[in-house]
Order: sequence, then structure tokens, then C-alpha cells
Amino acid sequence: MSRSPVFQCSFVDNVTVRMTTFCKNGKLDLARGKKLARHAYESRTGKSPPDFEEAHFENEGVVLQTYTAAELNGK
Repeated sequence: MSRSPVFQCSFVDNVTVRMTTFCKNGKLDLARGKKLARHAYESRTGKSPPDFEEAHFENEGVVLQTYTAAELNGK
């Protein structure tokens, strides 16, 4: 049985969050991963999240897709 992908991201203040995500039509959903990560950050710290530093999707220890700060923050 295959697990759902995990979205792991780091914010510029060195906070890292990991969460299981679900694919939409078999594709990795970056927008959902970012939304869930921001929510997890707020829940954990009680503050609004800063910019992303980096992120990736992985499944069973294999990195599927990586993203740079520029890709994540739209800069």
C-alpha cells in the first residue's frame, strides 16, 4: 500500500513543518501544500507565517518534487 505524499517546507525563520497531502487527479497539489503549511505554522507559533525558504514533496522517503524560495513565494 502506498502512502500519500508528504509536503515538507521550511520558512525563513527556520521553522519546518511536515504534513501528509493528497493528490488532486494524481498530481501533487502545491497550492494546497502551501495553504496547509501556513495554517500549521500559525497553529504552532501563533504568528503569521513569513516567506517560505524551501519545500519538497516526498513519498516513502523519495523526494518527488522540490521548490525554491522564488517558486514558493512568487518572486
